[in-house]
Amino acid sequence: MTGNDEDLSMEAIEKVRTLGRSLAAKAQSYGVSYEDITIGLGYAAFDLASDLAGSRRGGVEWLRGVLDVIEQQVRIETH
Repeated sequence: MTGNDEDLSMEAIEKVRTLGRSLAAKAQSYGVSYEDITIGLGYAAFDLASDLAGSRRGGVEWLRGVLDVIEQQVRIETH
């Protein structure tokens, strides 16, 4: 989290999501499939998580935690 400030962190996360979607649109304009873009961005997230965690195994666990948070939000939205 950005400086333990949840509001600031959420704002930063949304900015990064916007940049990722912009990058995906740019890649699509070059003929890259949405599937390949999604996989590539997934690997990029893994690379960053691995750096953050200090190991590739830690990166996988870190991403599992991220996906758990996303899943919880989706469950709340669908109930």
